[in-house]
Amino acid sequence: MKRLLAAALMVLPALAENPLSVALVSEAKAIAPGQTFMVGLHLRPPQGFHTYWKHPGIVGLATSVEWSLPPGFSAGEIQWPAPETVKMARYTAQGYRGETLLMVPVTAPPDLSKSRVELTARVSWMCCGSQCHPAAKVPFTITLPVADTREADPATRPLFEKFRAKFPAADPAWSTRFERIDDHFVLILKSNDPAVTRDVSELGTLRFFTADGQVDSDGGQTVTIGPGQTLRLELPVSASGPAAARGLPGVLHAEKSWRRDGGSADLELR
Repeated sequence: MKRLLAAALMVLPALAENPLSVALVSEAKAIAPGQTFMVGLHLRPPQGFHTYWKHPGIVGLATSVEWSLPPGFSAGEIQWPAPETVKMARYTAQGYRGETLLMVPVTAPPDLSKSRVELTARVSWMCCGSQCHPAAKVPFTITLPVADTREADPATRPLFEKFRAKFPAADPAWSTRFERIDDHFVLILKSNDPAVTRDVSELGTLRFFTADGQVDSDGGQTVTIGPGQTLRLELPVSASGPAAARGLPGVLHAEKSWRRDGGSADLELR
């Protein structure tokens, strides 16, 4: 915790003008009663700036949203693209160096009778570069027509498809186990089906991103290739992580896809 506070105090003061471009967009041109559609927070920081993942690491602040929806509507959780390493001052954190789209599923009630609906998101974020720019509960509104059937928006579909392809994916072809040894975790990955998984020697550089703060995002990570298509990672324990976690959730990024025939290079670990 002392290290986290020290890092926060080192960050330069925030400016009044926030450089982050934020837009609330919809994958649907028209929505329909009882159906689920995707909306997204389109975040575009300028070059040299970044925003943060659902767990930013030892410093930073995750983007969050509070919804004001018409009666009967419900919004799900943010669906996060895989993160990358970012720098706040001299500390390594977890976020997005370029644009990203944070998708949220929204469900309309089956008895919806209005011809148009208005959705409002109050968004909080931290955008950092040479200085940090926080924002709290900034409102963004989108108005959508209601039709008998949902209609996709050809203008926004490529954006949603681009970032949907960046979601991490769990894969039953890989099994994991972990244990804590003193000040680090040992994470073991093993291929359950070498015929479909990529040879571990071909995966390239690996990086683990912690989803709950158990691993110190600023600490060094070591990877060792073992026998029988196994990988051993040593990950530093964070002093500010949860004390009684039952798993080691996160995303393990590789330079190449985890399967021989392609697919995601970001393996979701639960």
